[in-house]
Amino acid sequence: MVHRIRKATRDYLYTRLRSGAHLVQFWLALVYSKKLKNVCFVGITGSAGKTTVKDLSARILGTAGDCVSTPGSMNYPSGIAKVMLRVRPHNRFCVLEVSGGNPGDLDRPLRLFTPKIAVLTLIARDHFKAHKSLEAIATEKGKLISALPADGVAVLNIDDPLVSSIGESCNQQVIWVGKSEGATLKLISARSKWPEPLTLEVEYQNDIYEVRTGFHGKHLALSVLSALGVGLAAGIQLQKAISAVAEVRPPEGRMEIVSNEDGVTFLRDDWKAPHWSFSAPLEFMAEAEAQRKILVIGTLSDYSVSASKLYPKVARQALEVGDIVIFVGPHAPRASKAKRDTGVENLHAFSEIRDAAAFLNSLLEPGDLVLLKGSNKADHLVRLMYHTQSPVSCWASRCGIQDFCSDCPRLYKPTPSAAVRFAEAGNIPGLASIPLTGSNSEQTVIVGLGNPGSEYENTPHNVGYRFLDHIAARANVSWVSYPEGLGCNVDIAEKTVCLFKPAVKMNNSGPPTLQFLNRNGTVINNFLVVHDEMDLTLSQAKFKQGGGDAGHRGLKSIIAALGSHDFKRLRIGVRRADDKKATTTSVLQAFAASDEKALEAGIDRAMSLLLHELKKTVIPVSNIAYSDQRTNNEEQSNLHKQ
Repeated sequence: MVHRIRKATRDYLYTRLRSGAHLVQFWLALVYSKKLKNVCFVGITGSAGKTTVKDLSARILGTAGDCVSTPGSMNYPSGIAKVMLRVRPHNRFCVLEVSGGNPGDLDRPLRLFTPKIAVLTLIARDHFKAHKSLEAIATEKGKLISALPADGVAVLNIDDPLVSSIGESCNQQVIWVGKSEGATLKLISARSKWPEPLTLEVEYQNDIYEVRTGFHGKHLALSVLSALGVGLAAGIQLQKAISAVAEVRPPEGRMEIVSNEDGVTFLRDDWKAPHWSFSAPLEFMAEAEAQRKILVIGTLSDYSVSASKLYPKVARQALEVGDIVIFVGPHAPRASKAKRDTGVENLHAFSEIRDAAAFLNSLLEPGDLVLLKGSNKADHLVRLMYHTQSPVSCWASRCGIQDFCSDCPRLYKPTPSAAVRFAEAGNIPGLASIPLTGSNSEQTVIVGLGNPGSEYENTPHNVGYRFLDHIAARANVSWVSYPEGLGCNVDIAEKTVCLFKPAVKMNNSGPPTLQFLNRNGTVINNFLVVHDEMDLTLSQAKFKQGGGDAGHRGLKSIIAALGSHDFKRLRIGVRRADDKKATTTSVLQAFAASDEKALEAGIDRAMSLLLHELKKTVIPVSNIAYSDQRTNNEEQSNLHKQ
């Protein structure tokens, strides 16, 4: 309690001090802005393409004089104030990227500068939750255009109806860009077929110009046209601006191409991933020429349907394009529904990015083209790329840091954790082989879930381990060490059964389980997981065929690693009968001595269920729950005889 109070106090003080610092910075910038009367300010906003337009515009304007621009994506109000303090009176241009993610976001920045040139790229569902409608988004971003002085120039997308509407009511000069008739800079054609970069044909004043770029993706044509429009607004000759465009490379994480020394090429589009923007990189991958196309998809945002409907839909779209499709993150298991619906084997889902990294490393080959599409703040998918060259140590989920991982001191910080060491791709050879269609249809594997370490031995979460130890002890066999955990073979009910205990923490059980199934060539129909169940009381046990994870993180990891829910589970009750709610008992709190008798009864009943299943009796074991007082002497004697 004291710790929580201290943390809450620190967080409160930090927030207040941070807000105060931003306020001071704003007022300093406001006072300082009076000295910048001779600087030509260029404001850029829109639902997409802002950073690319900003970088291109800064390069073009730099050919005509000193130019300062927003570093990275520092487009929020406090960031703009910081940039303003860097501008000097002798600078000729300053290019500012302005977000408008929330209602009123443009009000404060527009007190700091008056744009001479204003760019509005497009209006889409980005930040839809904050604004509630596209019209509200247009109203907020349109404030930049309204702030233009009488001699200002607007550069607007003629193909976007909402942007076009803003332009029609604009009393200043408008440079229209796009495909439609009436465009000042009219796009005639755009070509971008990997490995060739984006090349445009543009019409301006009845002349046709070829624009070669260092970008990839036809959807970036709008950004290029907008930047050329900025050049025209600043009085720069079009051909000179076109030459400057050829020297610019994509911003980090925005259709950025990165090739590693093993001949694998990553297409990084991992800064943000609103659902409406997904079609553009998908189209690029569809047209690309590559040995294999691998799509890695993280967290999507700004969608109008439920996540349970969205992710399977996106998965089916991705499967039409990619040779291998991998979903990463908390919604990844939802994408697995597409696998169950279609029966495809090239769709994989991982709730944990570390598991995805191990899987990806095991399958990459020279010539692969890998798309990383996700939200950086939610996923930090770039770690998948870094991990192919050097083992990454930080696999934190939702650390809250907006910046990319390249400069983070925790990225490669060494860690002694055995679980982390196991998760490195070098320790999991052949992980790409999913065990849904194994080579040994007779081999049965029983996986018991738990946590390695003596401190966890007598806890509810280790009932899976305990059940397998119970079988191994009665069969008088010893455990054999494998890279992924401990295993042994026992004879039960005239069958040879392989027992396996993953050597990782419960929440990371998926990858080692997958590797062990591959080692044994086991088909999913002969795979069974034994785990603790808080919905059942001590002395109860129950079989279940398929289904979700019900909040059990060990099952969640296995479902994600296999990309399937369709395996058997043997659930052993761990809740005391007098606990009315499952949540009142901790799965990591040791059993009391008074619990042992009921726990052993539950393990015996689970053994009875297992024997019935292995002997293929007519009893519908998926519907049997043993809570009555019955003996298991016959079943146990069968085990002793093997």
